[in-house]
Amino acid sequence: MKHCIGKSCLLFLLVGIVCAKDTPVFKRQVVQVPMRSPAWVQASWKDINGDELVDLLATVQRDDKAFIYIQNSSGLPTEPTQSIELPEGTAWIALYDINEHPGREMLISTTEGLMYFTQDNGIFETKAQILIEARQVFLDDSRPLIIEPNNWPDDTKNAIPVVFSDHTIIYKCDENYRLNSGKKIEHEFKDTMRKFNWNSWSIGAKESDQIRIRTTAQGKTEDSESKKPEHENDYIKKMVEKVSEKEMQACSVIREDINRDGNEDAVLLHLVQDVDVKTNIIIFLREEDGKIPEKPSQVLRCRGIPVEGNYPGPSYFTPFVDTNKDGYPEIVMIELKAQLLSISSLLEAVVSKGLDWVLTIRQFKKGKGYSNQADFKMDITTMLPMSEGFAYSINFEGDFNTDGRPDLIIRRDLTNWNIYLSSLANGFYEKESKLQLEAQEQGQMFIQELNNDGISDIYLIDYEKGRITVFLSEPP
Repeated sequence: MKHCIGKSCLLFLLVGIVCAKDTPVFKRQVVQVPMRSPAWVQASWKDINGDELVDLLATVQRDDKAFIYIQNSSGLPTEPTQSIELPEGTAWIALYDINEHPGREMLISTTEGLMYFTQDNGIFETKAQILIEARQVFLDDSRPLIIEPNNWPDDTKNAIPVVFSDHTIIYKCDENYRLNSGKKIEHEFKDTMRKFNWNSWSIGAKESDQIRIRTTAQGKTEDSESKKPEHENDYIKKMVEKVSEKEMQACSVIREDINRDGNEDAVLLHLVQDVDVKTNIIIFLREEDGKIPEKPSQVLRCRGIPVEGNYPGPSYFTPFVDTNKDGYPEIVMIELKAQLLSISSLLEAVVSKGLDWVLTIRQFKKGKGYSNQADFKMDITTMLPMSEGFAYSINFEGDFNTDGRPDLIIRRDLTNWNIYLSSLANGFYEKESKLQLEAQEQGQMFIQELNNDGISDIYLIDYEKGRITVFLSEPP
């Protein structure tokens, strides 16, 4: 995780808001999580006291403390509302409605069992109550996890795992707050626990018996290996094998419900990294019987690269983004405006601190598919590729003008980001940035609705320094 974050992160200072009736204003606040020494902070955003404002729950590696910041109408406090000493051997923490007392309790799983702290309007009792006594087995990890059991798959939603050396028992709390034991899972991990897709701490007495439990649900995977598109279609299989032998080329085979019929179609993406970089997009629309057709339904030959990918050495990339939220994925690509054919052109790009691109969008039309010609084009400038960091140069997560469509965030260089608001009048996006961000320190940026005003908020974390900068949106 440190490797990924180290290549992708910068902590930002919001500046230069251009006035417009649909552009929000942001209130900047800095939270310094107390740390005894340089360590690692984990931040989780949850509505702890039920007032529809998202609060901050932070833990610090090795310090055995949880810090709670309760948001109010003025924003987040700079000092913790409360700090809680975590019991020795804590593996994970969750907010869970475990008894009839109003509000969710703080549930803590340790090597001695499970206990909880009751809550009164955002303040937790300092004395823990025992829920289950059990000698649990966790691998040594100095960073307790904050988990969200409500996000697990339906058959394990709000489950409470109790972990022994050779098996795990799944408990659930019913509507009358009775705790009932359910499924027993023997620790033969390879095919047993994987289907629950939880993330991530390891358990087991020996390395060979370790179980990796994942707390972020991503869907069941028990049959995913046998149903990979390349195993269903000879054309895809042969193409993948052929490309794997060639330099400066890459393949990505993905699933995507292109025509919104409820079935995942297969898409073969073939990237050719030459003087003129191009991507062949080969689409197989799944037939009524659920099979992938032998021949492609459509082949597109596009200049440039898919907008999402871990460039410059891609192992995964995709052009599909539902930019207008109509349910059909658009094909979004970027292509260089000018080819870097010489040392002078490369130096010019370095001096200008960026590369000029054309962003293109192709819209799916029912019965016709995608057009080889882009339906929308706009000029953008991104930072120079920096290994995997280039994958974070373009972002479609925020909605800053509350129209229900994702806005476009472009990393201009190491110190500047531009936000382009979505626009029906212009087809997809305003072609001028009305919102700018300026980077200053290390950290990673996230986008989330925090204060229940319908406008996306921004927060940035310097994990090793425990510094969290929050930009809370205010209606224009």
